[in-house]
Amino acid sequence: MEPGMLALLGRTISLMENLGFLWVVQTGFKLELWGELEERKSLEDLLALHPTWDRVLLDHWLEQAFCQDLLSKDSLSYKLSKLGKAIQTYRSQGLEAMYQEFVVHWSPGFARLPELITGQTEKTIFGSEMEEELISKASLASEPFVWPFLRNNCQKNKWQHILDIGCGEGIYLNKLMESFPSLQGVGIEINPTVAERAQNNTHSWGERLKIICGDALDLSQDLGTFDVCLLNNNIYYFSREQRESLLNNLKKILKPTGQIGILTALRESGNQSQRIFRTHIPQNLMSFFIACHQGFLGLPAEGEIRELLQQTGYTDIEVIPLPFRISHYFFARYAGLKTS
Repeated sequence: MEPGMLALLGRTISLMENLGFLWVVQTGFKLELWGELEERKSLEDLLALHPTWDRVLLDHWLEQAFCQDLLSKDSLSYKLSKLGKAIQTYRSQGLEAMYQEFVVHWSPGFARLPELITGQTEKTIFGSEMEEELISKASLASEPFVWPFLRNNCQKNKWQHILDIGCGEGIYLNKLMESFPSLQGVGIEINPTVAERAQNNTHSWGERLKIICGDALDLSQDLGTFDVCLLNNNIYYFSREQRESLLNNLKKILKPTGQIGILTALRESGNQSQRIFRTHIPQNLMSFFIACHQGFLGLPAEGEIRELLQQTGYTDIEVIPLPFRISHYFFARYAGLKTS
């Protein structure tokens, strides 16, 4: 066999394995099989619990989960492996939402690529499930990496008033309020369903924290002034013109030498030698998926964010790569004259 053919065949087989992993994990989430298999069960045990289920397909699922090292097998019974236990342990920390995105939304979206590239079909908009559920929930997966940087910056810069634009369900606002008792904050969330969840999640802080359902591009109401304005994982939802307008508007509500913090995944590959996984495929695929939808150009490059900050008058730009080097935090200060 020719080397090129052998290499291509190897990549194809690897692709089959990866797709199988996605399908097996997502099915286990959907059918709550990961929870049921915390205790050892056979095919017959599972069918006794679910008599209407298809025996052949369930048998195949168990076999594939075992082949993927997600289950251990003892005679005819199965139980979660260490990897399977991790799936069940971390499912609520954004893991389940990520797999649902990949299987339910990414796969059909990329299947339309030929028609999208040739202009035979129009780009779609994000559906309600993506906007109201998956985007905010999937972001939980990055919280363990983001939070230490956010906490350290709050402590170092002595933030007292914080604005979180696109606050989602209020994850970071909750943690900041808990860790810094003198801190006060405002969260802005454009999606009414998500904003309501944020209000419910943060109501215990009373007057210290206010959640507003609104558009960050329209900051007409008096919000006060802030030590820092955060944009976590949402700068790519704004067009280039909107980004510039937003950052210019934020200068009006920043305190003297106030900061802006932009957290975003980047499209460019960066230094692979400093990566845990030496690949830039994940964020480039994410960029590709976003660009399949109306109004989006994909993820920005590091140079784009630097240029945006410089053009809008921000200085002292600090770029902090998070673990895996997929996402980066950009912190910058505005020290110019206030505009009316």
